[in-house]
Amino acid sequence: MIKIKKSLVFMCVALWASALSAQTHFAFDFHQYQYDMTVYYTLVAPDGNPISETGNYEVAAFVNDECRGVGKLVTQTGENSQTITYGYLRVYSNETSGETIVFKLYNKETEEEKVIEEVIVPFVATSLEGMPTKPKKLPIDGLAILIGDVNGDGSISVTDVGMTISFILGQNPVGFNEDAADLNGDGTISVTDVGALITKILTGN
Repeated sequence: MIKIKKSLVFMCVALWASALSAQTHFAFDFHQYQYDMTVYYTLVAPDGNPISETGNYEVAAFVNDECRGVGKLVTQTGENSQTITYGYLRVYSNETSGETIVFKLYNKETEEEKVIEEVIVPFVATSLEGMPTKPKKLPIDGLAILIGDVNGDGSISVTDVGMTISFILGQNPVGFNEDAADLNGDGTISVTDVGALITKILTGN
């Protein structure tokens, strides 16, 4: 009997943990709507290239101030065994057409939310916007700078360390963000900032 009770406790904990992991910044109830359409998207940096760490962001569709869908990341193997990652978002409505969809972006690192003003989509029931192989581009520019993310891909990694070192050596890497590289805020970029960046990666703070 005790073993059964322990099993039930572990099961409840697992379900609770699963529910927490499924939580999102945006919330909506799709049961309220009759129709839907699908948007395949990718997040792009200010230079127009797809960012590598899309998991740091959450995308949602809105009509006015009403959330109509929350995106999720999908990874699949495409042609030539190449792995592709894209966002999948079902957008809901009670009208077959006529509503205007805007997108909101939430940065999990900075906890900042913004409207992606550059992109709007008309709602048309059962229609598609973008495809997995050619997703709709949603720009992430306009969010607060993520200190340490010198290449603007939405994450802090050894790639940022390498780019910072290249900048210090005078190589002027393309897309380098000096504001994000000045970790100690002294107005210059030096080996001190590289050390702080490495510490940030290792500690996650």
